[in-house]
Amino acid sequence: MGRVIVLGSLMTDLVARAPRFPFPGESLIGEEFAMFIGGKGFNQAVTAARLGAQTSLIGNVGQDAFGDAFFPALAAEGVDCTYVSRDTTTGTGVGCVTVATEIGQNAIVALPRANLTLSAETVRQAMEALLSSGEAAAMTPPGVFLTQCETSIETIVTALLQAHEAGFVTILNAAPIPQEILPAELFRLVDILVVNEIEASFLAGLTVDTAMTAKTAAERLLERGPEHVIITLGALGATWCTHGENGAPPFHRWQRAFNVQQIDPTGAGDAFCGALAARLSMGAPLEEALRWANAAGAITVTRKGALPSLPTRTEVEALL
Repeated sequence: MGRVIVLGSLMTDLVARAPRFPFPGESLIGEEFAMFIGGKGFNQAVTAARLGAQTSLIGNVGQDAFGDAFFPALAAEGVDCTYVSRDTTTGTGVGCVTVATEIGQNAIVALPRANLTLSAETVRQAMEALLSSGEAAAMTPPGVFLTQCETSIETIVTALLQAHEAGFVTILNAAPIPQEILPAELFRLVDILVVNEIEASFLAGLTVDTAMTAKTAAERLLERGPEHVIITLGALGATWCTHGENGAPPFHRWQRAFNVQQIDPTGAGDAFCGALAARLSMGAPLEEALRWANAAGAITVTRKGALPSLPTRTEVEALL
């Protein structure tokens, strides 16, 4: 069993489904409403656990009804939530999701709230405890650390530095696009940078909408310090770029998407990252882990909501 530590957000998703997105200033009658617990950290941790990794989550929720719901859910999924703290002054994070059913796309307004009050000191202490445990010390390889951009940059850098020094494989899913500039030092602590086409466009400074532009963007991002860059392009698949050996040009590999019927893309990127971390923690090569990640993301888009859509190991193996 591999070991995965996730630092990330816990959000309650309020999901409205409508035929299309409303125009600015328009009130549009929807088709359906649902409420799900989620957040990138939560979704990625649950996916990693469902795929067989021993998973711990570091995060922060409010002292409210939304926050209450996470602990039994994490326990049911087998995710260690010892280091999910509670904020008495700030509410649990909320995501307002609109799904346009005619095109199978979504738009999200994320309100991080308690996720942004998680302190770097709290994260440092949690990482110290997790990395010094007997189980962590016995792991070969040590494990995988995974984070995103829904907690503060300070907490992300703090945890990445500790994980990097401990020999963990470090994965940064640079999503959502951060409002503040990511420090240069952060990328040098990242083994694998995972972004979608929108995030890649922002970070690389060019429009990413084809395999060729994704290749160019990946090379630009590789120059910032990570060992590997993965750009996901939904139904088109994903590109993986890494440094060439002995001064050779960067190496590229394309992973085609699985052919599935897309119903709701919510959580697909999180399933991708959680599956990638889980397989790498079990010693799989990156090429194999990338295929598992693509399969996990593909399964997720075929169902509604985030948590109900996250795949099991049996489901991923069946698609592979």
